[in-house]
Amino acid sequence: MRNSVRVASGLAIAGLLLGAGAQTALAADDDTPVTTEVEGGVLSIAVPASLDLGANDPGDTATATLGTVTVTDDRADVLGWVASVSISDFTPDTVTGASIPVSGFTYTPSTATTTGTVTVTGSTATGAGPSAVQTATDVTGQNSASWTADVSLVIPSDALADTYSTTLTHSVI
Repeated sequence: MRNSVRVASGLAIAGLLLGAGAQTALAADDDTPVTTEVEGGVLSIAVPASLDLGANDPGDTATATLGTVTVTDDRADVLGWVASVSISDFTPDTVTGASIPVSGFTYTPSTATTTGTVTVTGSTATGAGPSAVQTATDVTGQNSASWTADVSLVIPSDALADTYSTTLTHSVI
């Protein structure tokens, strides 16, 4: 009889242990939402420090290639952008000479080299501007575009011997 009590007690304890294990397997789940924010950066433009159209005679067309211009779009968006140039008349270093009018100025950008997802289309600018020279469309996320430009200026046949200067302004919006 003692053996049968022991067997019955052992079976009862085993049943309790199995029941406890079954309860653990039925534990509930709960979810925790996880979020993150992607922050956009800025839209910027970098241009060469200077451009020299060289020595020219009256009636010549002065030409040079502008070094690399780069637009960097770190806004992480789908917005396009437009790069423009503007320039004013070339003024002489001395007070006796007349200005060289900017009406004879031309800026012809090369095909842009791009990174990221973007389509960039160039266009020639003439005169004072502001005039669009590169337009970005089909943008997705961060991108950049780099180009050079052939620049020319018609020197009037009545221009006086002097050094003439102006500022070529690049902008991007």
